[in-house]
Amino acid sequence: MKILAIRLKNLASLAGPIDIDFTAEPLASAGLFAITGPTGAGKSTLLDALCLALFGTVPRLNAIGREAKVPDADGDIPTSDPRNLLRRGTGSGFAEVDFVGIDGRRYRARWEANRARDKANGKLQHSRQSFYDLDSEQVLGSGKNEYKQLVEARLGLNFEQFTRAVMLAQSEFGAFLKADDKDRSELLEKLTNTAIYTRLGQRAFSKAREAGEAHNTLKERASHLLPMAAEARAELDKRLEQAQQQFKADQAGERQLEQQRNWLNEQCQLQAQHTEASTTLQAAELDWQQLAEPRLDLARLERLAPQRHQFHRRQALSAQLAPVAAKMAEQQQQQAELQVRTRELEQALDTARQALADRQAQHSENAPRLRQAFAAQDSLARLNQELAAQRSISQQAQQQVADGQQQLQQLEDNQQRSVQQLAQIDTALADSQHLAGLANAWHAYLPQLKQVMLIGGRLTKGREELPGLQAQASQANAHLQAERDAYDLLFREAKAEPQALAEQIDLLGGMLQDNRKQQRAVEEMSRLHGREQELRQQLDALRERQQQAMLQRQQLITEGTAAKAELEAAEQALILTRQLLERQRLARNTSVEELRDQLRDGEPCPVCGSAEHPFHQPEALLQSLGRHDQAEEHAAQKQVETLNNTLVELRTQLGVVNAQLKDFQQQQQQLGEQLQPLVAQVQAHSLWPALAPQDDKARSTWLDSQLRRLDEEISQDEKRQSALLALQKDAARLNQQLQAAHDAQQQAQRHLEQQHQALANDEQLLQQGLNDLAGVLPEEALKALNDDPSNAFLALDQQIAQRLQQLEQRKDEQEEQQARQAQLDKLRDQQQARVQGLQQLQHTLAALDEQRQQAQTSLGELLGEHASAEAWQQHMEATLEQARALDADTAQRLQDLRTQGVQLASELKANTQQQQALDAECQQLQAQIAHWRSEHPELDDAGLDRLLAMDDAQVNELRQRLQGAEKAIEQGRVLLQEREQRLQQHAAQMTVDTSAEALEHALTELRGRLVNHEQQCAELRAQQADDQRRQQAHQALAAEIEQAHQQWQRWARLNALIGSASGDVFRKIAQGYNLDLLLHHANAQLRQLARRYRLKRGGSALGLLVLDTEMGDELRSVHSLSGGETFLVSLALALGLASMASSTLRIESLFIDEGFGSLDPESLQLAMNALDGLQAQGRKVAVISHVQEMHERIPVQIQVRRQGNGLSDVEVCG
Repeated sequence: MKILAIRLKNLASLAGPIDIDFTAEPLASAGLFAITGPTGAGKSTLLDALCLALFGTVPRLNAIGREAKVPDADGDIPTSDPRNLLRRGTGSGFAEVDFVGIDGRRYRARWEANRARDKANGKLQHSRQSFYDLDSEQVLGSGKNEYKQLVEARLGLNFEQFTRAVMLAQSEFGAFLKADDKDRSELLEKLTNTAIYTRLGQRAFSKAREAGEAHNTLKERASHLLPMAAEARAELDKRLEQAQQQFKADQAGERQLEQQRNWLNEQCQLQAQHTEASTTLQAAELDWQQLAEPRLDLARLERLAPQRHQFHRRQALSAQLAPVAAKMAEQQQQQAELQVRTRELEQALDTARQALADRQAQHSENAPRLRQAFAAQDSLARLNQELAAQRSISQQAQQQVADGQQQLQQLEDNQQRSVQQLAQIDTALADSQHLAGLANAWHAYLPQLKQVMLIGGRLTKGREELPGLQAQASQANAHLQAERDAYDLLFREAKAEPQALAEQIDLLGGMLQDNRKQQRAVEEMSRLHGREQELRQQLDALRERQQQAMLQRQQLITEGTAAKAELEAAEQALILTRQLLERQRLARNTSVEELRDQLRDGEPCPVCGSAEHPFHQPEALLQSLGRHDQAEEHAAQKQVETLNNTLVELRTQLGVVNAQLKDFQQQQQQLGEQLQPLVAQVQAHSLWPALAPQDDKARSTWLDSQLRRLDEEISQDEKRQSALLALQKDAARLNQQLQAAHDAQQQAQRHLEQQHQALANDEQLLQQGLNDLAGVLPEEALKALNDDPSNAFLALDQQIAQRLQQLEQRKDEQEEQQARQAQLDKLRDQQQARVQGLQQLQHTLAALDEQRQQAQTSLGELLGEHASAEAWQQHMEATLEQARALDADTAQRLQDLRTQGVQLASELKANTQQQQALDAECQQLQAQIAHWRSEHPELDDAGLDRLLAMDDAQVNELRQRLQGAEKAIEQGRVLLQEREQRLQQHAAQMTVDTSAEALEHALTELRGRLVNHEQQCAELRAQQADDQRRQQAHQALAAEIEQAHQQWQRWARLNALIGSASGDVFRKIAQGYNLDLLLHHANAQLRQLARRYRLKRGGSALGLLVLDTEMGDELRSVHSLSGGETFLVSLALALGLASMASSTLRIESLFIDEGFGSLDPESLQLAMNALDGLQAQGRKVAVISHVQEMHERIPVQIQVRRQGNGLSDVEVCG
């Protein structure tokens, strides 16, 4: 993977458009280049554009929460939104990257965002991404989801891998290198993304625990669901069948006795219903006799009905005549008032017409002068416009003359400063003239000077380290003797002999083993005794629950017996009701209804001979009786169903209670079975002889006291054992330290000898290098290189760079001075022409101003008191329009009054005609009413008014009342006849010789047997259902237990390997593997960057050591590395992580940020050599830093320069 180009526009401080092409010179041939610029100029924005184009996000926004907001044009947006990078005050921006993918093809990734209509204050739109194949010139994708997949597939890296493999921040690895195990674990988890292993270890632990708990729960449930044995189940089925047969035989006898009792009860009910029907008929006949007067009123109302409307019409006419007369009087008064107002408006119209004529004459007289005023006003406006235009042109000319003079003065000042600058440069060049020859051949001598500097720096460092090595050798000798003294002192203070220490530890261990054995025996006895007490408490609680269930069972039996009796009574009542209703329906059969249809009023009945036929129209009565019968039957049926449901519910509850009792018995048996072997275990225990004499309540106390005694003895022995073990451990540690001190003393002596040899070699090489440079360097420079090579080289490098820069500045300044002089001559000619043009404009402006004043005077004489010609014209037209409006308004008002008079006369005539018609109709109605009254003299005025006051609703109510009384008589007669027929039919059905008391006694005895048999059947059915339920549940639980056991074994094996509550087991395994892999890759990089060092694990679980191959593979602490060495190792770690992230992918572009600002000159030189090694591997390396020394040593640079107002520019130099 290789980055080919980066393009961007309007991102942060970079406005652009900016195009950085790594395939064009000088970047194409530069393996190492720098991205330079002051802090905050926008160097990191280039990397943001790289990530933004490829992945749509940047690393520094990922750690920001989405709850943080920043204001925008249309509201707040999250701080983590990458659209925040869009430059403020711009409408759109983009980031674009060209790269070579893992398949060797060239691609282009683009991210862009804009505001609505590309306006700076528009609403921020959604960002867009697109992906192109540059070789085939095709768009591969533009949707965000497919874009992400395409980019990652072509890059071979996702966002996290890209930020670790391409953009390296070795500062994190500097902290990683020198951290302790805890901090290194956190950094390693962050760098290698191994947090998933912690969650996996925790998940394995929790899943194993959950699986074990689920398995134990299922086993506990299965212990309470044991089914019956096969023989017991067969015996239960046989007993249930016998009980059911006996119950059915008793039910048949019960039904026979209930039929006899029901016949006697129905006989009593029918007799009572016959008496009730006779009483109802007598009451209906009495009510009919009392309604004689209302029947007479109804007949009179029916005779009055044809004439009722005439009486009502007469009242309506009397009410209409009075308002008509009042309206006519009012209209006559209005007619007189209209005549007076008409005469007044005719006079006002004559006055308005005279005023209009006067205004028209005045308007014609002033018309010529008004036209002259308009002409003068137009001339004045034209002169004002010309004068304003000339003044604007004159002001522009004056501004141009002033600007030209300022520009001319600025160029002259710049020219003077340029002369002074050239003089200063020439002076500085003369001061460094002795370096002219060296400067011309600087690049040829630079490698030799660098070598001298490196040798001198190494020699200086070696001399500085020599006293330290000598001190280390002395300290190693002293440390060896101190360790020997400490080892002897340890045993003297402990008053022990090294040879007898192991024997004492073994003896104390045997005593501890015996005490712990006794402790386990007491704990086992305490557990058995506690379990025994727990089982006995459970038995007591179970017996109490069993007693409560027995009481509930007895209560349910009592309630069931009562509900059974109520149900039998309700069923008997339902049977009687249905029989009675059936006989009533027979009384209303089809043949009877046909005979009733043949009856005629006044003719005798062929059955009974009666001339009155109350059942002649029986439809309504039959329907009413049918509904009444259905209601009675429904009520009786509902009562039976309610009682039956109650009885079923009680039986169900009884079955549940019986099952509970059975379950309690089984649990009691199981607890007894558990208690019996437990008691045997307690009595067989070795401590039983000592525990048996104790009281039951004191046994727990005695066991606790034994445990406390053993705990104290074990604690004392453990303390003694810990002290001996600590002594043994300290002796082993001191022995190791003694050996290590001896090895360190030998090694320090070897280091001292090697240091003396290395110093002699470096002094010889340094002298040889200075002799080679004696012909080109001054004496003082050679002396400085010998005394302080690094600073002398940097000073010489700075002087040469300063002289070369001064030569380039002098050349540029001379060229600019010549160009500035030519521009200065041209500006002087232009300024003279502008001054002449300004003088001509000022003469023209004075002439126009004089013409304008003359026109203003002439216009004032014509207008007089008016402000303008338009105002004068508007005044004249307004006066004329007022006169016209007054004339038109007066004429319209007169016309309205005349129209109103005509309308009023027409309305008065219509009212007069209406009054005459109403009078005629009233006289005619009065004659007709008088004729009808003469034909019906029985109605006096009071009676007639009373009948007329009754409305239709009252008449209908009276008619319905009389019809209801008549129907009540008919219904009473039919009901009495039907009751007599039912008594006769019931007597013919059955004959019962037994008394009601004897029947009730027999039924009571039989029902008692039924209740016992039914209860027995219910209990047996409940036992059968409970056993069936236990069998099914036990089979299902057996399968679940087996499956849960297999699941628990799988999770337990996994938990044993990687599980823990905190997840640290699997995390440490994964981090150890990742650390080994990281060190492997880092050492591969170190072989190319610094062959002297290798990284190795040691010292602790995640500890790091440095192996120095030039010091006999000595293992050193990472804290002993110098600044430059730490940088090299950190860089190797960063490159190693990049290799891990990219796997087998070859990454040809690297961007290295941070880590250079704190390096000294020598370490900086080592870092530069390492960077040269990276580019030698075929990689294009970009270094981002604001360190000036690095800028001077890397010729190819991407410079980010501030332009002010938060704006920066980018330029590629080299």
